[in-house]
Amino acid sequence: MPRRPRHPGLAPAGDAVERAGTRRWRAQRLLEAPHRLCFFWAGVTWALSATWWAVQLVAVWLGADWPWRVAPAVAHGLLFAMGSMPLFIAGFVFTAGPRWLQRPPVSAYGLRWPVWLYASGWALAVAGFQLSDGLAAGGLAIACGAWAALTLRVLRLRSGSQVADRQHVTGMAVACLAIVACLAASSLALLLTRPQWLGSTLRIGLWSVAAIFLIVSHRMLPFLGKGAWRLLDARWPDWPLWLVVSVPLVQIAAAILDPGHSAPRAWRAAEAALLAFVATVCLLLALRLRRQAALRQPLVAMLFVAFLWWDLALWLGAASHWPWGSDGRWRALDIAQLHALALGFLGGTLLVMASRVSSARSGRPQAIDKAARLLYAALQATVVLRLTSALWAQAPALLLPLAACAWMGIAGIWAARHGRWLGCPRVDGRPG
Repeated sequence: MPRRPRHPGLAPAGDAVERAGTRRWRAQRLLEAPHRLCFFWAGVTWALSATWWAVQLVAVWLGADWPWRVAPAVAHGLLFAMGSMPLFIAGFVFTAGPRWLQRPPVSAYGLRWPVWLYASGWALAVAGFQLSDGLAAGGLAIACGAWAALTLRVLRLRSGSQVADRQHVTGMAVACLAIVACLAASSLALLLTRPQWLGSTLRIGLWSVAAIFLIVSHRMLPFLGKGAWRLLDARWPDWPLWLVVSVPLVQIAAAILDPGHSAPRAWRAAEAALLAFVATVCLLLALRLRRQAALRQPLVAMLFVAFLWWDLALWLGAASHWPWGSDGRWRALDIAQLHALALGFLGGTLLVMASRVSSARSGRPQAIDKAARLLYAALQATVVLRLTSALWAQAPALLLPLAACAWMGIAGIWAARHGRWLGCPRVDGRPG
């Protein structure tokens, strides 16, 4: 006998169970796209590292002992500069890079082992920061090898392209190689018990990451695009890019040539003048767009605020390099500069772009929703807390643990929320 036609509004219970099962989080879905795999493990690394640091600061504030084999500030800087940030970069490069270079999509399956080893290497390194120099060196060596494998994939992606304009990917690839060198040098410093090297590797790694963010900003955002000054645009079309990238280049050179910050006053004054000049130009570039319609879009407005943190970091850096002043004041300004750069510019840009990519590519209609705006507002408060703690000599000791706990909350909420999306199918039913 023929089967009775099914009522369009009804379905057997088995079909409902099957459909519900396809909507569940599955680890295999992380291999469907590079951003899923890289962003998930970057989020895990980000949340765990933020928790580790917040617990440490709270323990110190409460008077508890906390064992260290590596200086806490250096360990914290290495992890926050080169821990989760490179994995977020990899997710973005392997997602946007093929479009920029007109290449086929990158398979996430081929990235699985380097990504997993990179995250695992940092887990071992953090344990070693408190237990054993050898364990920390081994963890950094694993992370270095994994990042070298991912960097090789970036170089292959670039070399196989016939597109004429490859300067942005080339610049990012060079910065990725610098991160490889920093991880290798950090591992070697711990293995040879040369902790004085770690301060330089930390700064080189941080400014290499900043260079990648600036290159991407020039490619995608209006703040550093063309059209600022016609005469300069006609003679040097990409002058804004080279202007801002000059800062990481000079800072990396200073970290190599002057690791002890003992340069002559003339050199320090020249650094301060360069930072102040770039800060002035960047501020003018930003202010010319303050009334444009693009800033009414939440995503562009949030990236604009992150760019203003970049400008503030330059002014703080210029003040910290000014050769006439006290050591304590220089130190406070230097810490404020690094956190305005790392939390304000890098953290703000990362939060917006990673949220946008994971939201849009999970089929959600809003790339920046209310929850994303609340997280971003919390990040701004966190940066203010951290800079206040650095610049205010009489600041309550509780400000620093509060800033760390706020950063932990932002990282944990982002990782939990977007990590769930990354392991689930697209809400619009499309593949990928």
